[in-house]
Amino acid sequence: MIRLFLTALCCVGAFNWAAGADRPSFLLLLTDDQSYHLGMTGEQGLNTPNIDALAARGCFFRKAYSTAASCAPCRGSILTGMFPSSNGHWRNTVGPHPGLPASEFTRASTHVDKVGVHEDIVTLPELLKKHGYMTGITAKFHLSPPWKFPFDFIDPAGYAPTQQRKAVKAFFELVREKPFFLQVNVDNTHRPFRKHIEAAGLPEIDPASVRVPPNWPDTELTRRDYAEYLTTVQHADTVIGAVLEELHKAGRAESTYVIYTSDQGFCYHRAKASAYEWGVHVPLSFTGPGIIAARQNDQLVSHIDIMPTVLEWAGIEVPESVQGRSLVALLTGRQKTLSRKYMVSEHNAHGPGPTEYYPTRSVTDGRFRYIMNLRHDIVPSYPIERFVTDRDFAESPKGLAWMPWDATPGTRWQNNAFAEIIAHKDEFPVQYDLLKATFFRAPEELYDLLNDPYEMQNIVEEAEFQQDRQRLRRVLNAWMRLRGDHGDPRAVPRRE
Repeated sequence: MIRLFLTALCCVGAFNWAAGADRPSFLLLLTDDQSYHLGMTGEQGLNTPNIDALAARGCFFRKAYSTAASCAPCRGSILTGMFPSSNGHWRNTVGPHPGLPASEFTRASTHVDKVGVHEDIVTLPELLKKHGYMTGITAKFHLSPPWKFPFDFIDPAGYAPTQQRKAVKAFFELVREKPFFLQVNVDNTHRPFRKHIEAAGLPEIDPASVRVPPNWPDTELTRRDYAEYLTTVQHADTVIGAVLEELHKAGRAESTYVIYTSDQGFCYHRAKASAYEWGVHVPLSFTGPGIIAARQNDQLVSHIDIMPTVLEWAGIEVPESVQGRSLVALLTGRQKTLSRKYMVSEHNAHGPGPTEYYPTRSVTDGRFRYIMNLRHDIVPSYPIERFVTDRDFAESPKGLAWMPWDATPGTRWQNNAFAEIIAHKDEFPVQYDLLKATFFRAPEELYDLLNDPYEMQNIVEEAEFQQDRQRLRRVLNAWMRLRGDHGDPRAVPRRE
């Protein structure tokens, strides 16, 4: 069935929507906490046939970036086409869960965070609904305020393919023949991995088959932990396959654009809730009518480009607030480049706790990554070994400035890599130094992604790279000035 669906997408010509044909529909497949790891990217031991097939039938971007490596800010960016520091949704927010009554997603909601998208910014669900689209979302919501994201259909779904399949089928029964936008959130890849693996009920990856990243010690526990993460990616692929089958069964495959990406990087130190490459480099593909198939593209693109791309396909004017660019001309071959030389990502705070505020700004030109730590003076007053030696401290729910709590040791999130680095610091001193540097950061960082893809050596002070340092610093400073970003979005209340 999945092959029939993909063949349909491949064979359909460029639709002339403006000439009176039915308007196109959109399926956004969004995994949770997944870095740039797929079978097609060469990740050893990982098999992702459905995602790989989508990419083969469409266009896959090898240099796509999240605006921020925290769930709510990057999701807000996708649905506004704006950076978090610009749209007001700059940190994770406390909001309604998909299983709550419909009233909790209106202005009557009792789950409203003071941080969220400004009222005067038009979101993608608002705009599509205004133009006659049916909208839906499954699994995680994580958007604020809820009434700015007025989805017609909200379903908590689950981690098993049968659960997402049931939710998507219900959505298509509601939609019937209308054009739609459906955001399927695939949460399998979020910690705790073991819990989600058991909930999915699918085969696991053998730890012996994976290649442990060089910035971690290769121990039994880190290997097992990494294999569990890759297992959840493989499970997410199976869920996506089930969703695509339902799209085909509903008879909507030929007129639907399928967008696949991840919200941010996976949950380890120097990844999730950071502006490092592991945190913001995400997979991104577009498949659908008129898109040139079997292309892999090295243009710098971002999550903020998704909204204007969808709107151009839908024939809807793009709001002036949108900061991204439509990729339609690039995807259909009318344009070869975006003339974009740099891509910026940011981080402000992972959660609402005041101790979690640690603003950073980051820019890449595809070769180098330059990071500006705006509050590098914030350092721990305790040795990082305390996360391992003090059980009560490790289990504490309080927030951290340097990484999300689920990237540290503890039974709730089942993270093994951090503790293993501490336990084997004499055997793996480089890996320990990298972990410690996460807590004691320099004002500036610079990495050569071509020769150091795991960002293990900060070359910001090396004479050979001073021109690159100064160039990227100028670009980042100019970017902040242009957007009125003073590095502290806390001082800008949500515009009512």
